Amino acid sequence: MPAQSAPPAAGIDTAKPPVKDRSPVGTGTNKTEMSSAKKHPEVAAPQTKQAGKANEKAKPVASAPVVGSSLAGHIDLVAGADQPLAADEMMETAIYFVPNAGAPHPKPGQFNIYTREKRFDPSTLVIPVGSTVSFPNKDQILHNVFSITTGATFDLGLYGEGGSADYTFKTPGLALINCNVHQAMQANVLVLDTPYFTHPDKDGKFRLNVPAGPGKLMLWHPRAAIQSSAIAGPVTEPLTLHLVLTKPRVVQHLNKEHKVY
Repeated sequence: MPAQSAPPAAGIDTAKPPVKDRSPVGTGTNKTEMSSAKKHPEVAAPQTKQAGKANEKAKPVASAPVVGSSLAGHIDLVAGADQPLAADEMMETAIYFVPNAGAPHPKPGQFNIYTREKRFDPSTLVIPVGSTVSFPNKDQILHNVFSITTGATFDLGLYGEGGSADYTFKTPGLALINCNVHQAMQANVLVLDTPYFTHPDKDGKFRLNVPAGPGKLMLWHPRAAIQSSAIAGPVTEPLTLHLVLTKPRVVQHLNKEHKVY
């Protein structure tokens, strides 16, 4: 979903080293650090054999946002060593909010990921839990879409141009999608059990409407670990969130039979 323009990023800066969770302060606007996340209880991300586990830490930001309020700010993507940053990668970032009191069940939808020119299009997709994704083949060659992700394991079989198959994602978390014919084809599907999520624009600006009460603001990119920041109260200044890309575009993996391509 497109992000709205936000005022210039200021105030909360996440550039400092991460710290462990601590009790919300409930007043003022504090600086927050974003850190690598372990599998967190709000989005129980199924793990692929390749992805491993991320570490999650968080620090309170302020006191609880009011009903109808929004979190706004700027995402700063930083390319790690030997990890070039493409011009369109900013919009692959996802920002989502998980209330401590629990989020209403998001409405599932119907989505498409096309196989086109020996790649998945789009290669990154964020969907509500329970949504169905179709994989239409737009190439004049055969493809075999599959996933060995825990909680999202499927094999759609071999089919050619004009064919399609689909899968319904019933478990929140990150699913890594591959093609059994072409090793370089890979897609990331982030399945969320919260309706509060958005993407930044090409310049990194975002705005996200949130409910009243404390929660966690999550920051995700397919080439970085999930990061978390505790929101304890009203955030009156724009957020500046930093994310370092440390993963390649295609994670090394085996085929659906757990063999080398």
